[in-house]
Amino acid sequence: MRHVVVPGARLHVERTGRGEPLLWITGFGIGAQIFAPVLPLYAEAFDCVSYDNRGAGRSSVPLRPTSMPELAADAVRVLDALEIESAHVHGISMGGMIAQEMALRFPDRVRGLVLQGTSPGGPRSAVPQVEGLGALALQRLPLARDRKIRLLVRALFSDEYARAHPDEVLGHLERLGADRAGARGALLHVLASSYHDAVSRLPGLQAPTLVLHGSLDKLVPVGNAKLLARRIPGGELALVQGAGHIPMLEQPEHVRELIGRFLLAGIAAGRPLSGLAAATEPLTRAAGLQVGAARIWRSAWSAAGRALTPR
Repeated sequence: MRHVVVPGARLHVERTGRGEPLLWITGFGIGAQIFAPVLPLYAEAFDCVSYDNRGAGRSSVPLRPTSMPELAADAVRVLDALEIESAHVHGISMGGMIAQEMALRFPDRVRGLVLQGTSPGGPRSAVPQVEGLGALALQRLPLARDRKIRLLVRALFSDEYARAHPDEVLGHLERLGADRAGARGALLHVLASSYHDAVSRLPGLQAPTLVLHGSLDKLVPVGNAKLLARRIPGGELALVQGAGHIPMLEQPEHVRELIGRFLLAGIAAGRPLSGLAAATEPLTRAAGLQVGAARIWRSAWSAAGRALTPR
C-alpha cells in the first residue's frame, strides 16, 4: 500500500500478485476495496494494481472539479509511480469510462482493455433504468437503513444472486459503504460522468477490447455494452447471463476465466499519439468538462438531425 501524489490530489494505491500488470479502475464514488474478494483469483497470473479515484475512498477530495480526461491521466500517473510502462486495464462502471478515456488518450500505456458494466456516455448511450438510478440517488436521503440496503441490492445485483447469497451481498455492501465518497466527492464524479461522451471516438481505439456485461444489469443497460462492442474495432462482447451490474462479484470464477483467456494472449501496447492529437491532448485534458459538454451537444444535435430527416 502506498500513496501517489498527483496534481490536486493524493491517491491511495495497492498492489498484489505477479505476472503481467493489470490496472483495476473502480466506479462511481467507491474505493478499490470492492475488488478485494476477487483479486486472489488473479494474483497468480497478474500483477494487480488498484487505486481509489480522486474524490472517493482513501484518496483525497480535490478542491476543483475533475473530468474523465483528468481521471484517465491519474491512472497513467499511478503507472508512472510504479514504473510500469504499460498494463492491461480493467475498468468497471464509471471506471470503464475512465478506462476508455485512458485508452484513447494514452494508447501506448494500454495493452488489453476490459470494460465491465459500463457505457460510452452521451446522448446516444442507453439510459439507466429508473429503478437502478433511483436507488443510488435515494442513498443520500434520510431513509431507514434497511430500506436503503434493499434499494441498493436491487440496483447492483440480480434478484437470484441476492436471494441465494445474502451474506456475500452484505459483505459487498459493507466494502462499498466503507469507502463511499462524501457529498463533494460524489458531486465531482457526477460531473465527470455526465460530461463523458466517447461514442464518436471509439472507432479510433487501438487496444483489443473485451466488453463484459451482466445480462440483468439494471444500472447500466445492456444496450451500452452492445454499442461499445459495435463501435470499437474488433470489440468482443461477453454477456454474463443472469448477472447484475457487477458480474465479477456474482460469478467470479466465470468472469476470471473470460478475462484471463482474453488478456493472456500476448497483447502489446498501442502506438502513442502523434501530430496534432499528441500536441492538443494536454489542452483538451485541462478543459475536460468543456470539451465533454461540446461533444455531448454535437451528439445530441446529430441525433436530432437523423430523427428529423425524412426516410
